[in-house]
Amino acid sequence: MDALSFSYRNQKILDNVSFKLEAGECAALIGANGSGKSTLLSILAGVRKGSTGNASFKFTRGDKTFDLFKDKKSASKLIGYVPQDDPLMPELTVRDNLLLWSDSPASKLEELLSGPAIKALDITSFLKKPVRALSGGMRRRVTIACAMINSPDILILDEPASALDLNFRSEIRDYLDLFHRSGGTFILSTHDEADLDICNKILLLKGSHLSAVPNDLRGDELLSKLKN
Repeated sequence: MDALSFSYRNQKILDNVSFKLEAGECAALIGANGSGKSTLLSILAGVRKGSTGNASFKFTRGDKTFDLFKDKKSASKLIGYVPQDDPLMPELTVRDNLLLWSDSPASKLEELLSGPAIKALDITSFLKKPVRALSGGMRRRVTIACAMINSPDILILDEPASALDLNFRSEIRDYLDLFHRSGGTFILSTHDEADLDICNKILLLKGSHLSAVPNDLRGDELLSKLKN
């Protein structure tokens, strides 16, 4: 991703931000609250537009390269997005929420759910339950399943384990590690150091600029980078 800028009410949030992530790699996006992490991820996911027309978000699969900022049709197939806020329809069942996000007919849902990526989320036992009856961990797993239902190559996750207990955080982390080891590419924003252990890269967003930091940075040294 190259040359992305974004301003809001004359305040520069992202200033000529660039990073490179190869297919099959994963990155953790860190930064203080309000630094622009959610804004950056929503732009990458196509939910929001950047402020500059020359920005590009290129992804190569095989011998074909897509600019996902310009090729919206390909972006919708290649990207799965897990926003920080719950996008589910609480009055609908889990099954109906999945169908809302799926590009396939209802008759194909069972086949989709049997694929290794979604099967690992273990949601089939509560497909008929309304979302409003689910625990926070279950809802988060369904949200990730909705993002995965069309078998994307790239997952973009905005604090996917926020507000969850340690057990559910660990389950989601294990799932993302499995997705990565099976060849998937993802970038996630996080405040949890444990998430850094499953990522190839750590990207720090501070003062509207993005920079890579050493992948083994932890503890006080990491806090110092965030603050100074």
